[in-house]
Amino acid sequence: MKSKIIGIIPARYNSKRFFGKMLYKIGSKTLLQHTFENAKKCNIFDSLYIATEDEIIKNEAKNINAPCLMTKTSSSGTHRIIEALKENQDLKTSDIIVNIQGDHPKIKNSTIKETINILKNDKSAHSSTAVCKIDYELAKSENIVKCVMDKNQNALYFSRSLIPHSKTPKDISYFYHIGLYAYRTEFLYELSKLEDSYLQKLEDLEQLKILENGYKIKVAIVDDMPFGIDVKDDLKKVEKLL
Repeated sequence: MKSKIIGIIPARYNSKRFFGKMLYKIGSKTLLQHTFENAKKCNIFDSLYIATEDEIIKNEAKNINAPCLMTKTSSSGTHRIIEALKENQDLKTSDIIVNIQGDHPKIKNSTIKETINILKNDKSAHSSTAVCKIDYELAKSENIVKCVMDKNQNALYFSRSLIPHSKTPKDISYFYHIGLYAYRTEFLYELSKLEDSYLQKLEDLEQLKILENGYKIKVAIVDDMPFGIDVKDDLKKVEKLL
């Protein structure tokens, strides 16, 4: 039987490092519109939503004909999705919910599909994400989250530090964590009950709560380096792509 898959783009106006970035115009379209239209091209979704707490984001969603879910203030995109799940019947009847980063306007459709498929193919997994290979020059930045996996592509750990450690760090490849998540809908209810964990708070990485509580995250290795927009300086490289 075909799985019901829903995509959600959590979006907020009050971004700490780049205030109002989701409504920043790149060409004739806002960042939010670029991201929504790019995700919409991925024909795997039964429904695609924007989730926000802000009326100004809701108005932009209306302008671009994007269904919008209103939520309260949330500490993360995943918390926003969990809140929407508890209130929306369409989400409740889904099998998989995908958290798409609002500031990744050029993520490949193949990356989204591979992330979903690796979860669908392992019934013991609760969620999945994606990584791509990067070199030492990129990996040494603390702004780049790295991932290490076991031989079956299950995540072992995520860190802002350089992992794995090597005596010759410039000679090995690292895996950059792309902030895309696919969750089994039933697992999101379990996730909502978990308290923030020690390593999660230490690294400031929400996915570590899943690992610390013994749940499995599958990792799709993809050929994609989606440029995210965290600060204004990131706009130049993304503007060239768009």
